[in-house]
Amino acid sequence: MSDGGLDWIPRGTRFGIDEMVFFCGKGERLLDDVLSGIDLVITGPHATAAFPEEMRPFVDPTLTQRLQYDFSDWSTSPIARRWAEIDPHVLYIEDPHPRAVRDANRARPHDLLATIREAFDRLAAEPGGRPSLAGVDAVRPVTFGYLPVLRRPESDDEWIVLRDALIGAGALGVDAYETLRDELIEAVVAAKKARLETLDRVSVDAGEWNSATHLDVLSIHDTMNTTARPDGAVCLERAPQDRLPELVALSNRGDALGEPREAEPVSLESARLRSIGQAYRLAFEVPDDHVAYNRPYLGGHETQLAGPRLRELQTGELRLGAWQNEFRREFLLGPEAVEAMSMPGSDWVPSSPERVEWIAERLRAAHDMVRAHGATLDRGC
Repeated sequence: MSDGGLDWIPRGTRFGIDEMVFFCGKGERLLDDVLSGIDLVITGPHATAAFPEEMRPFVDPTLTQRLQYDFSDWSTSPIARRWAEIDPHVLYIEDPHPRAVRDANRARPHDLLATIREAFDRLAAEPGGRPSLAGVDAVRPVTFGYLPVLRRPESDDEWIVLRDALIGAGALGVDAYETLRDELIEAVVAAKKARLETLDRVSVDAGEWNSATHLDVLSIHDTMNTTARPDGAVCLERAPQDRLPELVALSNRGDALGEPREAEPVSLESARLRSIGQAYRLAFEVPDDHVAYNRPYLGGHETQLAGPRLRELQTGELRLGAWQNEFRREFLLGPEAVEAMSMPGSDWVPSSPERVEWIAERLRAAHDMVRAHGATLDRGC
């Protein structure tokens, strides 16, 4: 439903597997029947934009639909859903709530109310400035261009109402997403281990064997190299150190080659990360510098959680790992949408269905290369 240009989730909407999980043959096949063939679990921790109705009293009246969507990673949603539809090895799990409810790619606060208060206090301490919200942005009250998303409560009672609205709505969406995400990753691991016990190595080709012996968990995101002005024009350049390469940054908590930094282990084997990066270059036919590793991001909370857990679950034959893709949103949207978004306006301009299809097909092709060739892609083969 829509009100004032913003998109809303009806009050009390509870999300379950049907709304959050996508895979090839959904509606015709049971989820349990596809798990053993999955080698890539994709998670979308903030790929949605609509706000739950419970939050309506606290959404800033100046917020427009364009800013609402710019505040999310919505451009990844149609692509990841379509990718899962056409690739039988992919399972996609999408958080139905935006980061204005609670960001699943941040650590869950021990005290939600205190965290929100601190975020507003930092903003109030620098009127018109851009203070760091690191550590207090599990519920972020402003866009990344520091335009208001939530209004600051005006009384102690209002603070409690805001907290209860976020907790109540979150229990129906983002909380359920986190539980389902973790359960399904472990279910896929168990199903693959059971399959490996019956699989004859001699009877399968290299691609099938690589698929059977690997499970990667990908946290998918997008970011523009520009932020929005109050009039909706997304045209203010980010600082150079915050800009993405032309296509995508792949992050495994490592260095610029995907190798470990100091004492922290990488969340995905370095050679495998580089093989995926090389497959993207080949599938999208882009120069080497259009794909980067661990720049400008190392891999967020979901990757930090998944890496150690997957290391605990892997066996000698089954190799597990996690990484983050941060796509440049300009690439996902395409030039026509980017041009429209660079002008003042209040409406969101999505990528065309044709571009969504093309990107999803290229992503499937890239991961088919990885399945067929494994780590040899790291050597340019």
